[in-house]
Amino acid sequence: LLTGATGTLGAHILHLLRSSPTNTHITCLVRAASPLAAYERVTKSLLARGKPGLPPFSTTSPNPQVTCLPATLSHPTLAFSPQTLASLADTTTLIIHAAWAVNFTARLRSFEKDHIAGLAHLFTLARASPRQPRFLFLSSTASVTSSPTTTSISESPSHNPTDASALGYSRSKWVAENICFNFHHSSSEPKTKIAILRIGQLTSDTSHGIWNMSEAWPLMLSTAPLLKSLPDLGEMALDWMPVDRAAGAVLEVAETLTMEMSGEGGKRKEEGEEEEEEINVFHILNPHREPTWKDLVRVVRASSSSPSSSSIDLLPPLDWLHRLETFPGDLPAKKLIGLWSEGFKASDGHDGEAGQAVMFEVEKAKRMSAVMRDMEPLSEGMMGKMWAWVEEEAGRGKEV
Repeated sequence: LLTGATGTLGAHILHLLRSSPTNTHITCLVRAASPLAAYERVTKSLLARGKPGLPPFSTTSPNPQVTCLPATLSHPTLAFSPQTLASLADTTTLIIHAAWAVNFTARLRSFEKDHIAGLAHLFTLARASPRQPRFLFLSSTASVTSSPTTTSISESPSHNPTDASALGYSRSKWVAENICFNFHHSSSEPKTKIAILRIGQLTSDTSHGIWNMSEAWPLMLSTAPLLKSLPDLGEMALDWMPVDRAAGAVLEVAETLTMEMSGEGGKRKEEGEEEEEEINVFHILNPHREPTWKDLVRVVRASSSSPSSSSIDLLPPLDWLHRLETFPGDLPAKKLIGLWSEGFKASDGHDGEAGQAVMFEVEKAKRMSAVMRDMEPLSEGMMGKMWAWVEEEAGRGKEV
């Protein structure tokens, strides 16, 4: 069972699930008015990421691999009939909860109804299942970027709300993680195997370079041809992870958890043994500190098709922000002026967004995932592919 299939990471997860020989059926919960609308939204999402769409919708010959159900996560029963809910509970072996509004200007309260309550409702479904489904909650590293540490942030639960950054989005993820923790320690048998996966900054996929023009970094980069400048973020690490690699890591974690539950990949609990295990937390991100922002700017200058982009200036961040704010016209990037202003001021205007220097431990994730073990720094070719897509989309004046 997958939520968030209409989002970037969710679409890549669905694509990999469809390609896996071990998955017999995938149910996507989608915000939609009808099964047809849900099916069409998922197909559109796959195609937008350069992936094969679903077969044509049919009520007489349903897709044997993927079912798309219109769902309302804010509703206690997900707006399903008792029969549908019971069927899901009886057949679901894995729940990947990826649906979350990536809105950096919203307050915490705006996430309560659909997202925070929705997580609790999915746990109710998991608790009703006799299949002991694995439950993967896709959180964010933003939930702990303000942790008061001088070393690195561990792959463990956070119980201090000030560990999250000041954004409502970050705080909502912290609250959700603690709901996972409380459910893990309060749920009765059959036990649901829960994992919190904190996802780091994602970037384009490795095949097509397709990103998401509603996200902060591509929006910032898209201003280069018009403003003839970008903010000088110094040696800020480009610890960005290709979205298809992140999707692969998520599924490898799920598969390893399955083996551990069956006793194939780890220690098996002896009969009668009462051992309270800590909730699993993994960091899915690019751990490398190179390349840097300046390396990306160099690639942008060298590979741009527009003369204005090949000669862009690096400005002090607040000066660049002023140039964006005073630029005539309604640029999509302007909607994040407030976010960037706070980030630049918090980092004294020199090192980009607050929290970029935070280090995250990834050893647990590496033990679970070959993708994480083999993760390499962003190559110059990958940066060029990222920029080529951003430049093309900016030229169209199109948001995806």
